Amino acid sequence: MNTRLLTRALSAILLTAGLAFFLVPTQSAVFAQQSGSKDDLTPTFWQRDPDADFEDEGRMHCAPTAVSDGLIYLTKAYGMKRLVPGTGHKDQISLIQQLAEEFGTDPSIGGTNPDKILTGLRSYVESKGYELNRLELKSWRGVSSANKQFKIGTRPDLAWIRSAVGSKDAVVIFNFGWYHETDDGYERKGGHWVNVVGASGNEFIVHNPILPPEKQSDKKSVELTALGEDFIVSKDSGEANMKGYYEGEGPGLPHGDTVTAILDAVIVFSIKKQ
Repeated sequence: MNTRLLTRALSAILLTAGLAFFLVPTQSAVFAQQSGSKDDLTPTFWQRDPDADFEDEGRMHCAPTAVSDGLIYLTKAYGMKRLVPGTGHKDQISLIQQLAEEFGTDPSIGGTNPDKILTGLRSYVESKGYELNRLELKSWRGVSSANKQFKIGTRPDLAWIRSAVGSKDAVVIFNFGWYHETDDGYERKGGHWVNVVGASGNEFIVHNPILPPEKQSDKKSVELTALGEDFIVSKDSGEANMKGYYEGEGPGLPHGDTVTAILDAVIVFSIKKQ
């Protein structure tokens, strides 16, 4: 091969290599499947994290935070790369903001009710190209006609809860109502959502978003005890007896001495794997 041909051949090789370097396609983030328990893989995000700058300092953002913990858990456990923006701190802030919009979380009216979570969760999951494999609610609280098929009972029961918590692919969210005693019984004044990551008998391990991360990792235990006596609650529709529902107590669920924490609602969901 003469010098001119050799020079042309080398130039062609270098040009091809250069184009290959600059034309390497960019790929979306891929989250590798991780091993570990629900407790280990579930975040401990603080809903009042000052970096998040949520409305009303995040006081009413417990629902989107608890659900975001569950979505990130599923992403880590099953490598669902499109389900969340990412698994880092800033990514979770973005995720919580998206979920708050989907849920219609409004601090001016006291946070998020179960019906809005069902509606928003369905919308969010579908927008990411996934399908819900399981979506169940047990609560005395009402739901819209579009969500009636997902309400499978009014009173949460321990066997169903323990089974769901023990399922690797299921996310379990508790809603405790804050009940205050009055002359005519009890009155519900707000409530709180937590993510459930473990169960043993009547004791449940939760990640409570009202606590800073270091306290969430340390104070996780909540014990459920069935109300054995009448527990009369005043509602707009009249009175209701919540005997048989569960009271929650433990370091994982701090609340005032004048408050009785009753397990009002439990949401269980899982997502079809692709």
